[in-house]
Amino acid sequence: MYEAFYGLNEEPFRLSSDYRFCYGHKSYSRAKAYMQYAFERAEGFVMITGQPGTGKTTLVNELTHTLDSEEPVKIAMLVTTQMDSSDLLRMVAYHFGLTDLGQSKSEVLQQLTNMLTQNHRSGGRALLIIDEAQGLTINSLEELRLLTNLQVDNTPLIQIFLLGQEALKKLIHRPEMEQVHQRLVATCFLKPLELDETKAFVQHRLRVAGWSNRPVISEAVYPVIHKFSQGIPRRINLICSRLFLYGSIEELETIRLADSEVVIGELLSEQLLADGLVIGDEFNAVDAYEPEPNDVSETEDDLAEVDAYQPPVEMSGSEDFELIEESFPEKNAAQTPVSEPAPDESFEVASNPSLPESEVPTLSKPLPISALNNELKEAPSQNQEVGAASPEIRTAKHSDAFRSREAPEHLLTDSLHYSEEYKDKDYSLGLILLSVVAVLLIVTMVLFLISPEGFVEQVYRLKGLIDALLA
Repeated sequence: MYEAFYGLNEEPFRLSSDYRFCYGHKSYSRAKAYMQYAFERAEGFVMITGQPGTGKTTLVNELTHTLDSEEPVKIAMLVTTQMDSSDLLRMVAYHFGLTDLGQSKSEVLQQLTNMLTQNHRSGGRALLIIDEAQGLTINSLEELRLLTNLQVDNTPLIQIFLLGQEALKKLIHRPEMEQVHQRLVATCFLKPLELDETKAFVQHRLRVAGWSNRPVISEAVYPVIHKFSQGIPRRINLICSRLFLYGSIEELETIRLADSEVVIGELLSEQLLADGLVIGDEFNAVDAYEPEPNDVSETEDDLAEVDAYQPPVEMSGSEDFELIEESFPEKNAAQTPVSEPAPDESFEVASNPSLPESEVPTLSKPLPISALNNELKEAPSQNQEVGAASPEIRTAKHSDAFRSREAPEHLLTDSLHYSEEYKDKDYSLGLILLSVVAVLLIVTMVLFLISPEGFVEQVYRLKGLIDALLA
């Protein structure tokens, strides 16, 4: 019913055994390897045990399908019930294709022996598989042991696989079953599935049935399936079958945790799950979903990480950086007081490397005080930058008022008087600045030769220092 709604080729969660849907989890693969090894031995007994619904019959069906395709094997498979040894012998002969059986046990045994001998001489093998073998009696097991004694040219004519629940293991290990126990070639116990195996089991069966991620199944549903199925494949099929049926009735495109809660509640009320299971806090989880296959879309978190990523910058020439900082004492002008020029010293302003050549002031000697007073009469208003009107006024920028980075107009006259008082003293500030610039150029060329990347960074740092000087 639900397979038509969800576009599946067939029902993936049937309770009956179907080797096409078998999932090779760890325990299953181990048991299969043991059975294949034992079959190659072509003798004795092989015992596979496990809880009901763990996949013992599915395992045997897969093995027999493989054997039918590789070599001629005559297989007889029967599900045992409580029967005596003579009835079991007749059932074995009948499943090997013998129909005209004698009345006595000896006649049945002779006919079965003749058939097995003829099959061996024609190059065939004979395999007897008994499911639910925990129902065999001690006499029946002893009868089966006698069949394994049939040989031709030291080659056994028949091999027997016993499949059953844990009670079969206890039966074989009884003291009176010592001869049967010694003929065991391999034994294996099929364990329930783990949580991750439960998820893989469900998705495997869905893919075999043609599932194309419709419906989408929440990740929070799988722990619920595992808990209430106890990892038993048959119970997993029961829960999933009802879950998909519920989804098709409600026309759901997504199977959520709340949907599984409804289905589990129904199964518990119908007493279709194991006794002692109670609903806990497993339904308080948050639904989550796997990304679509081949989905390469970036999430917001991924984009945020990309935006926040800053590639590391390789720094080199640290000694050169320290040299540049030492060459610019003006960088810490706010912390380092500037010494005043000595009396009777004149000074001149060096060319500013950041100004156009036409705007660079050049003063070879200080102007007379009368000339400066005339310039003051034509000085710009307070809203204009002091020192931009004439080269003479720019000279005042090197006074104490200029060092405080502000040159109000009312301080200009005091600065000019200060310059006149020390006019005989040549402070040569311009020469000092030119020397500093020359050192910077040399260091910059060295940095460029050592590390072009460091050169670019130093250019920006140099620009900031020059801007600070001109501010």
